[in-house]
Amino acid sequence: MLFQRFPALKERLWDGHLWSPSYYVGTAGNVSAETIRRYIERSEHVTKRR
Repeated sequence: MLFQRFPALKERLWDGHLWSPSYYVGTAGNVSAETIRRYIERSEHVTKRR
């Protein structure tokens, strides 16, 4: 509805989205940087399949 009322807004935003694609990674405990890297890579792979 927002883009219907303000069509120029869609052109100014990231591909017509209000939010840029991103993610947050937080850890609890003793987790290595390698474990976090693998988690992020797996998450990106799953996201691309959707």
